[in-house]
Amino acid sequence: MGGSGARLAGARPGDPPAPGPAGSPVQRPTEGAEGVGQTLRRLTRYLEKRYGFSKLLGEHLREGRKIPQIPLSDVSRSVFLLFAQRLKSLNALDEVLKRRGRPLVGKKVPSADTIGYAYARMDPQGLRDVLKGICRKARRNKALRPRNPTQPMTVAIDGHEHFKSYWRCCPQCLTREIQVGQEKRIQFYHQSVVASLVDSEPLMALDAELLGPGEGERTAAMRLVKRLLRDYPFIEAFTMDALYLEAPILRAIVEAERGAIVVLKEERRDLYQDVCALLPTLPAKEEVLDKERIQVWDIPGFTSWPGMEGIPVRVVRTIRHRKVRHKVAGQWVETMEAQDWMWAVVGMPPSIPALTIHRLGHARWDEEEIFNEQDREFGLDHCFKHDPKAILNFILSLFLAQFLTELFFTRNLKSPLLEKMSLVGLARMLLEHPPGPSEASIWALAQGP
Repeated sequence: MGGSGARLAGARPGDPPAPGPAGSPVQRPTEGAEGVGQTLRRLTRYLEKRYGFSKLLGEHLREGRKIPQIPLSDVSRSVFLLFAQRLKSLNALDEVLKRRGRPLVGKKVPSADTIGYAYARMDPQGLRDVLKGICRKARRNKALRPRNPTQPMTVAIDGHEHFKSYWRCCPQCLTREIQVGQEKRIQFYHQSVVASLVDSEPLMALDAELLGPGEGERTAAMRLVKRLLRDYPFIEAFTMDALYLEAPILRAIVEAERGAIVVLKEERRDLYQDVCALLPTLPAKEEVLDKERIQVWDIPGFTSWPGMEGIPVRVVRTIRHRKVRHKVAGQWVETMEAQDWMWAVVGMPPSIPALTIHRLGHARWDEEEIFNEQDREFGLDHCFKHDPKAILNFILSLFLAQFLTELFFTRNLKSPLLEKMSLVGLARMLLEHPPGPSEASIWALAQGP
């Protein structure tokens, strides 16, 4: 999503840029009817009016506790505020809730232990359904769209490691041997395969699938892709790393009438060898993209792929020539660098230009931007509760809060406020100007009578 200070990916044309690098002072507008004191209430009004946030929580969240004392919707609102304010730990949230919890959450204020306990028993499918409902509503409102309207709506699939430990573990932890000094130690860690909308405004993490013990990324990716094909009909294409260049995954995508762009780089593959044999006989087409010279080879009609019988494969190769600056002996030196990429393309209409394939193939790096921000700003590299179900629920809650706060920031705040704030600045304002402990619930007022 948007960086700490740079213009956000979801910013509309004409919006002023956000302030400078992370860590720089955040300028705040003066207090008033539209000032910082009202930002938190305005956020909840936006969520309720545009997306029916509390109604979605009530309809879809599935209680797993036997005798709950605090409603699950209040627990989930607390976690939403945890990520909206970028607090990074349940103990930090607990301190805020102890001081001003009731107007922030609702009827009852959960403790950190209660939140962890509830999230370890809640069915993650409920949060997936909430994400799906909000995403579909955002699409209808044209708040979620490709950066280029002529391009397909594209999802990147990639793996992400969340946290690791030599001491703490659970039955679903993955394990590996690590050389530490003169001995080998067993390290425990959790990893998931994540689906994110890329080359879109704004960027959005849609769903995640945790890997189980002894399981590879491709197995988890298959489960994730099948669920995405079922739940998100507006997805038109997938962009993936070479690890996912597997016939079962791509056949499932093509049979659902979607397309896939996958990095092709394994020399042992018959497809790769056939392409390399043809390339010397074919001239490159010269193109220009973003003021950079690109050589393009676009070769359709390959059939030399076991498991993909009856599905023609198109291969696009590009070499991008760009200037790169290096500092040598205290002096900046410019050199020309050639970046060589090749993609296998299935299920995409022939009318999609090769440069669009090139752009979407590289768009999967948008997901790295999402991962980096989640770890840096939201504490996703911290284990909030070491339980497989809780881990997934916190990840999905983060996706929800990250998307909704960015929509609020880019589409609801008026220009004088937008001019002076980044998303980090907004999070600080939510934290510094909460309602008083005697005030009415911000959620009750947002929903109205």
